[in-house]
Amino acid sequence: MSDEEVIAVLNELLETCFDGLDGFRIGISKLQRDDVIAFCESRIQRIDEAAAELYTAIRHLRGHPAEHGHPAARVHRGWIHLRAAVGTGGDDAILSEMERGEEQAAKNYDDALKKPLPEAIMDLVRDQAQGADENLARVKSLRENA
Repeated sequence: MSDEEVIAVLNELLETCFDGLDGFRIGISKLQRDDVIAFCESRIQRIDEAAAELYTAIRHLRGHPAEHGHPAARVHRGWIHLRAAVGTGGDDAILSEMERGEEQAAKNYDDALKKPLPEAIMDLVRDQAQGADENLARVKSLRENA
């Protein structure tokens, strides 16, 4: 892959991180359960670290890092706000929306892992993909126990 193609893959993942940060921040502001709020706070820290790693890798390749998330994710976060505002389903409804977001994040990482990335970049993406999979599993578990 050319550096430009690698940068494009990394920017896609950086946008995914921004989407996750926004989604978990909204979750904190709308959720009621302390255990779910604590989970969101821990994920914000890890996703922020992942974003910084991606940002550094992009800059190392002399690329311009993305500055915000995906446009479609903004619409998704709007649904979280709407559901919370009208009170439909409480934490369970919000966790369902968060689960959809984490499913997309895991898919984005899986797609990146299918690319012929340089070894060091592949290691970074693989590590972050594991974190995305763990986020998804935990959100599912929290939703099932809501």
